[in-house]
Amino acid sequence: MKSFLRIMIIFMGILLGMFLGELATQVSWLDFLAFGTDIGLSKPIELDLGVLTLTFAFMFKLNIAGILGFIASIFVIKKVI
Repeated sequence: MKSFLRIMIIFMGILLGMFLGELATQVSWLDFLAFGTDIGLSKPIELDLGVLTLTFAFMFKLNIAGILGFIASIFVIKKVI
């Protein structure tokens, strides 16, 4: 149960950081927080099994605010759990 809670706190920290990074683009002196890159598959991989077709895709958007959210979530985990 604790590991699930840790994963959820980390996930929420990253999401909150990404959201704040997108909001920071509207403020000129905070726009550096939205600087980042996309990591993943640019084209989905398709597996055709005849009866079933599976499509795999993975894209991870990483920016400075998301990294700061991840670091903040680690501190929250150390304090809470």
